[in-house]
Amino acid sequence: MPAHLVFSLRSIASREAARRRYYAGFRGYVRGLAERIALTKDNLMRPFALPAAGGIASAVFLFVMVMTNFQGIVRQHPNDVPLALATEPTVRSVFLDLAGDNEVTLDLYVDEQGRVLDYAFPDGSGSIKTALLRRNLETTLLLSEFNPATTFGRPVSGWVRVKFTGRSQIDVKG
Repeated sequence: MPAHLVFSLRSIASREAARRRYYAGFRGYVRGLAERIALTKDNLMRPFALPAAGGIASAVFLFVMVMTNFQGIVRQHPNDVPLALATEPTVRSVFLDLAGDNEVTLDLYVDEQGRVLDYAFPDGSGSIKTALLRRNLETTLLLSEFNPATTFGRPVSGWVRVKFTGRSQIDVKG
């Protein structure tokens, strides 16, 4: 036998004996089990590590490249024409005939032709105290003209808040 083969066999036998002593008993069994689990986990995770890191890096790179050109959600151009998809009813003309310096706030329901169909007093604004004031208010609403609310350019019915102040002022809020 060649000399190097004898030394190689003795070296292998010595390492095997040391390994058996290292893993002998319950403690050695647990140590060996932990090493096998770590090796299995390492062998399973290594093929996924490089593709996952590459995917995260490319996602960050592409996000940074896109976001540098993105200047906000609303970008107004100088020749942009605003498009009103929905509008509230507006006052066209009012025949204002309320007695005295009374202040009345109403929510008016205006139909598609601009006529007042109903009115209500908003919460906390009270009501009309006299029958004469109620008749004057109803006459004012009957003779008033409104532009109807629109949705995509077509007239629809809608509510509008109107505040009558004395004989000379009207305040409209959508």
